[in-house]
Amino acid sequence: MNNIFLKNLALLWLLFVGFEVKAQQGNRPLPQPVIPDYIADPSVVNFNGTYYLYGTSDIDRDLQEMGPPVVWTSKDLVNWSYKGTLFQDIDWNKPYTYGPEGKNKKGYFRYWAPGIVIKADKLYHLYATIVKPDGKTGTYHLTASQPEGPFKFSNGSGVFFNQPEKENEETKPVVGDIDGDPFVDDDGQAYIFWRRRKAAKLSKDWKTIEGPEVTIPTKRSGYSEGPFLFKRNGIYYYLYTLSGGANYAYAYMMSKIGPLGPFVAPEQDMIFKSDLRNGVWGPGHGNVLRIPGTDNYLFFYLEYGQGGTTRQVFVNRLQFNTDGAIQPVQGNTTGITEMPNLNKRVSIRAVKVRASSTRKDTVIKTTIDTVIDKLIAMPPKFVETELANVQRAMDFKPENAVDGSNGTFWMSDNADKQPWYQMDLGAIRRVNSLEFFFVKSTLGHSYKIEKSEDGNTWKAINIPASQEIRSPEVINKIGKTRFVKLTILSGAPGLWEVKVY
Repeated sequence: MNNIFLKNLALLWLLFVGFEVKAQQGNRPLPQPVIPDYIADPSVVNFNGTYYLYGTSDIDRDLQEMGPPVVWTSKDLVNWSYKGTLFQDIDWNKPYTYGPEGKNKKGYFRYWAPGIVIKADKLYHLYATIVKPDGKTGTYHLTASQPEGPFKFSNGSGVFFNQPEKENEETKPVVGDIDGDPFVDDDGQAYIFWRRRKAAKLSKDWKTIEGPEVTIPTKRSGYSEGPFLFKRNGIYYYLYTLSGGANYAYAYMMSKIGPLGPFVAPEQDMIFKSDLRNGVWGPGHGNVLRIPGTDNYLFFYLEYGQGGTTRQVFVNRLQFNTDGAIQPVQGNTTGITEMPNLNKRVSIRAVKVRASSTRKDTVIKTTIDTVIDKLIAMPPKFVETELANVQRAMDFKPENAVDGSNGTFWMSDNADKQPWYQMDLGAIRRVNSLEFFFVKSTLGHSYKIEKSEDGNTWKAINIPASQEIRSPEVINKIGKTRFVKLTILSGAPGLWEVKVY
């Protein structure tokens, strides 16, 4: 990354801090998640000027079934896309039967919580949680020659289920639990941190742990997951979650000795919790990105969404006091607009949009403990709580797909057998390309696109056939048209965003 780019990045950063979204939903700013899709557990890195966001592919089927693993890429932290899966050794949407005779259950392989991807020895190292159909979990080590994969397992040839003939060659997990996240110190020694405050050194080849498992002592007790460690100005920061769901929160410990401590708790160790005023519920499992060449840090995290596995990724700045302590994060759902948009593309604005149907409005309700920061090493029955009943209203109108927000979407009615979406550009325009960000894109879609100059006579646009999942779906060389119509043939009948260029 050249010096001019870094100077521009720093300047734009200062210009964009505090920028407020102008698009409104009533009197409230529109939510601006980083990605127009359901994504959780984000880890973001920069390789050679490109940002890579690895995460869990939510598909609104609770934790029992997830979408396949993908990595979103961006040059500017604003415009994101992905193409294909990270690895293809597992069929993520195939149900497997297990359990004793007469009590058979069905389950799926699931990919969760990828840790920070690290480059070393010309390879990219990925640590990811894989859950087997019967619920057995592990954090596995994979490598690839490029950050978008394909990644291959180490310690064996793959992860198998109900295939006895392959048991001897099965890949072994680095740790037999979830949420493994690596850290490499300045001396080259690697470590891994995982659920329930566990940590250990990694072997020289990074494939196994070396030495004893360590439990990181923290000021706050209770269930914890999503840990990660980073270093700044000689200080090691260990961040860990508390609780979960709408009550997710983050606390941290500090050490000037080493990655495994000893750690001390700063006076203000709770740095991130639900902010009801700004509409942030349950900020959870995430990671920290340092903008290359600067001392600017970003905290990417999952947000509650609509509950279950409809989570989305948000980002806010991470700032420090002069003594190195982390300032409490000012959570909001418009943080993406504070990011430097270095590649702004202006799309053609649709004058009018309509659709075959619209899903009924819904209200998401939950309860949040507003004093979760008082949960300090005491039995639950003595914990002071103050519960707040909160709700967020959601609509699924066609206008949502052209409002510029990654947090709103159009969805057809459940009874709609042939959902379609139509845009009127207001006049005949020359269109170079269309970009469709489908809801639940990792499950794949098939569709047809038509164009018309008068809204009556339609011409089909030839779409190259592809079996590869991606977002957005990009269709080039549209030509002259005023109206564009998308008919969804298979896949989730909804659109986060449509962009016309």
